[in-house]
Amino acid sequence: MKTISKITTAVALATTAAAAVPADARTHHHYSSSSRYHYKYCRHSSATTGKVVGGVGGALIGHSLIGHGLLGTAAGAVGGVVAGGAIDRASTAHRRCYYR
Repeated sequence: MKTISKITTAVALATTAAAAVPADARTHHHYSSSSRYHYKYCRHSSATTGKVVGGVGGALIGHSLIGHGLLGTAAGAVGGVVAGGAIDRASTAHRRCYYR
C-alpha cells in the first residue's frame, strides 16, 4: 500500500507543479458584415484540475475493480486522467473565449 501512496503523491505533485503555468491567450481575427475586425480571444485550458482529480479517483477505482496490484491502479489512473481532462475542458469551454 505504501507504493501506491508514493506513486499517487508523485503524480499529484507533478501535475500541481504544471498547474502553475498560466493559460496562454490566442487571438483569432474575424470579419463582420461592415468589414471591421472583431477579435476573438481564447484561453487554452490545460485541464490540470480535472486530470489530477480524475487520476486519483481512477487509481482508487481501478485498484478496487481491476485488481489490487499496480496494474489495476495504473490502468485506472490513466483512464481517470483522460476522462477527467475531457470533463474539465467540456465544462469550462463556454468561459474561455470572448469577442472584442
